[in-house]
Amino acid sequence: DISDRKQAEAALQTSEERLRLALTASNQGLYDLNIKTEEVVVNPEYALMLGYDPATFHVTKSKWIESLHPDDRELVVAAYHACITGEVPSYQVEYRRRTQDGQWKWILSVGNVVAWNESGEPIRALGVVTDIDDCKRAEAASILEERNRMAREIHDTLAQAFTGILAQVGAAKQVLTDDVEATQAHLDLIKELARTGLTEARRSVVALRPQLLEEGSLQSALHRLIAQIRTAAMDTTLYYEIEGAVYALPTEVESNLLRMGQEALTNAIRHANADEIRVELVYDRDQVCLRVKDNGQGFGVGSIPASEGFGLLGMSERAERIGAQLTIRSQPGQGTEIIVTVNP
Repeated sequence: DISDRKQAEAALQTSEERLRLALTASNQGLYDLNIKTEEVVVNPEYALMLGYDPATFHVTKSKWIESLHPDDRELVVAAYHACITGEVPSYQVEYRRRTQDGQWKWILSVGNVVAWNESGEPIRALGVVTDIDDCKRAEAASILEERNRMAREIHDTLAQAFTGILAQVGAAKQVLTDDVEATQAHLDLIKELARTGLTEARRSVVALRPQLLEEGSLQSALHRLIAQIRTAAMDTTLYYEIEGAVYALPTEVESNLLRMGQEALTNAIRHANADEIRVELVYDRDQVCLRVKDNGQGFGVGSIPASEGFGLLGMSERAERIGAQLTIRSQPGQGTEIIVTVNP
């Protein structure tokens, strides 16, 4: 009768309200996927978690896939299909998803197929998403702390030992007199081996330390990078210019720009035989441009063997990751220019 139906409706409403409050308190969103139409119904917390207005937020399976981080997309889609096809009993995966302001947020998604049609095909899936961004940041901080500890340990043990060897070799050269020629040859070999080991130890320390960008902004990180390269590349003159009013970019954008600049500089030093390298960082209102140009030997852009082009491939992948445009201009004998342009 009518009274029983109203009581059932009231009980359902109360149950849904309790679920909504529980999801809100636990920082979780709820999604309801129609597998056939690929339409997704979500609760307000789902939209708010990603910075959207719940009143206007609309998501489909294809839009969801597009919003996944490129590095996570293949794994997440594979996990989804494994659940839908019944290969695994449930769906659980961590991934980064783009928020309304263009940032990446770590999400934990857990779900199950809950309904099938008469033919046994899945037609509906339910699940929850949890904001785990703070946990991931804490995890990254813990890893960074361990990297710092390892870097200090390498510096205080291996690097110091090699430095001591070099000092002892220098002292021995001054006191050994018998068979000077043979002694000199042996000492020179020891010195070369020690220098090689010291170089490797220092390289490990640099790799384990915080990235240059973690110590400041993009322009200051580039400044420190170029200062480091100047001390090692004595035969090459490096120029660094900043144009326009500097403003901050998203952390991932600045990090990838720095890495692309580092790769371009490393290639110029190692392969170009250039005596001049210019680095420009230009801030316009609607875009930022990083330019690395050398006057070296250049190369045919389309003629690089795959085994030797990993650096350029890496730059291309980084540019794609942040939505930047990468331009490589080079011809044999005419130097090389690397240009990366990105919208803020």
